[in-house]
Amino acid sequence: MPSNTPRVAADTSILAAARASRATQQSAAVAFVSVTGFVILVTLAAQVRVPVPGTEVPMTLQFLVVLLAGLLLSPNQAAAALSAYLILGTAGLPVFSPGSSGIWGPTGGYLVGFIPAAWLMGVLRGRGGAGVSRLFVAGSVGGVVVFVCGIGWRMVWLAGDWRLALQTGLLPFALKAIVELCLAVAVVLSIRRWQMRRGSLSVSECVR
Repeated sequence: MPSNTPRVAADTSILAAARASRATQQSAAVAFVSVTGFVILVTLAAQVRVPVPGTEVPMTLQFLVVLLAGLLLSPNQAAAALSAYLILGTAGLPVFSPGSSGIWGPTGGYLVGFIPAAWLMGVLRGRGGAGVSRLFVAGSVGGVVVFVCGIGWRMVWLAGDWRLALQTGLLPFALKAIVELCLAVAVVLSIRRWQMRRGSLSVSECVR
């Protein structure tokens, strides 16, 4: 009597391949939704514009969204979201802050700095549940990258006057950046707790 072992092994392999393919498709869908969602969020955050006396740099909520992207998404997803945002804005879509000249204007350095900052935060945060201190370190490094890029570009606009670049590109926004970092870490931890509660509820429901 012929053995059914080869057929069983083949069926198992087919099922495993189907599950892997389904998981890949789901992962790609989640990544697309995440990237698209953050493009929308940073666009909305750019519309919240508060002029600051003495500087062309306005206060917006963009840095908060960049922090969330870097601390929640994978490095590549975070960089992709901010890259897509800049591409859309450079192509002429109204995604930048009202009155902004985009990457070619005096605030262009901040905008370009969003991309490496978000990617680096995702790398420093690492996989799994990063602790509070690690989240703060990752977010702080991301903030430094944004401000270095922004102030460096402002120095070009200000003919190399680094003091004026700091006075108009960093000092008015330092406290706001610290508050946004604290808020971003709190949001990330809240989302993580919510996910854990959902997971524990699912397990308890399965046990019942």
